[in-house]
Amino acid sequence: MVTLYTLGGVNEVGRNMFAFEFEDEIIICDMGLELSNLIAHNDAVDKMALDEIVEKGIVADPTMLKGKEEKVKAIIVTHAHLDHVGGVQYMASLFPNASIYGTPYTIEVLKVLMKSQMTIREGLKNKFIKVNVNSSFETPAGMKIEFVNVTHSTPQSAVVAMHAPEGIILYAMDFKFDNRPALGQRTNYERLKELDKMGIKLMIADSVRSNNKRKTLSEIVVKEMLRDVFIETDIVDTQGVIITTFASHITRLKSIMELTQELGRKIVFLGRSMSKYCRAAKNAGIIDFKAKGVEIAESPAEVNKWLEIINKNKKDYIVVCTGHQGEDNAVLSKIAEGRTPYELKADDKVIFSSEVIPTQINIEASQVLQGKLEAFNCKIYRDLHVSGHASREDHRDMLNMVHPKYLVPAHGPVVLKEGIVEVAEEMGYELGKTVFLLEDQQKREF
Repeated sequence: MVTLYTLGGVNEVGRNMFAFEFEDEIIICDMGLELSNLIAHNDAVDKMALDEIVEKGIVADPTMLKGKEEKVKAIIVTHAHLDHVGGVQYMASLFPNASIYGTPYTIEVLKVLMKSQMTIREGLKNKFIKVNVNSSFETPAGMKIEFVNVTHSTPQSAVVAMHAPEGIILYAMDFKFDNRPALGQRTNYERLKELDKMGIKLMIADSVRSNNKRKTLSEIVVKEMLRDVFIETDIVDTQGVIITTFASHITRLKSIMELTQELGRKIVFLGRSMSKYCRAAKNAGIIDFKAKGVEIAESPAEVNKWLEIINKNKKDYIVVCTGHQGEDNAVLSKIAEGRTPYELKADDKVIFSSEVIPTQINIEASQVLQGKLEAFNCKIYRDLHVSGHASREDHRDMLNMVHPKYLVPAHGPVVLKEGIVEVAEEMGYELGKTVFLLEDQQKREF
């Protein structure tokens, strides 16, 4: 028997944290943040005790594992997004016997995130262990754990296969099926089919985009979308260009860099998040943006210095920054509110190579930002983006490959899970018998 603890992330977009209890050990998969709540308390979070961080809804509540801390032998982080990895620095120390396993890029992101928080980092005694995609390791109790490569919107993402005596447990958060990835390998379909033959007992599946009745498009499509805006609309003659995207989306940053250099402009990445993720990508051996001619400014003073330079001759530069979710202190919000030396003009272009994370706070903040930008009459291009999450047909393909006995959709409220439930029912699964819609803070035995 395996016992699943849904500590966070099963019926929300954020705070992903799942625990699997076997006879001899407990394995935790992911330990993430709820980004909207983090932003709301960002200035104070590093001074908060863990109980307060939990109370504010920033991280999952680990109380269900109270008294079982010594039994936790592994903390596995599947990829480098903050809603999966950002809580490690706050909670991993609760589990002193657990090493932290992740792909090289994910571990480097963790290290970079914690570098500016020395008190927390110094108190974290857990060992970091790097595991390459398409490889495996054994836990202290002897269970084989595999990292199966999947495509997503951040490098070196993995589906985790736990080879338990009860059968394989497949933790599939997050993934898409991109057959032409612009960076890295495509999903390891062959290994997923092999795992199917061995017998998969339970799958936890990311379902945040399952209502999209299509296949999620390849990342290479976005590069061509950006090319259209860059070249076919005479971007060379426009005064200024700002592109906002996810700092963790290294593939997207690489595409933007390549297109910018085709135009003969200089590219500048602005903001702490951009700097941290680019540093992690360099440390993991993925790409060194500075070596390729990209300027990167991290501190507010450095950012303003560059924006002052760019503002004097906008046609020679392209600015890349975060802020597409409407975050108050992000670079784009500061520009839109006139808090930087960069002056938006009617000829300037603001390109959103992103999508809004589907929480009410983010949706409302994004709308407010849109209004501020429109007040300058600048040209706004939205949705030059493809998701990193599986759409309905990707879920159909996954189920056809791995055929789990039991399915638990996760990563969003019930309304976001309807698509994967419908696909599963079409394939013979039954809601309440083989498909389970769970809540956060539930315990379920399989």
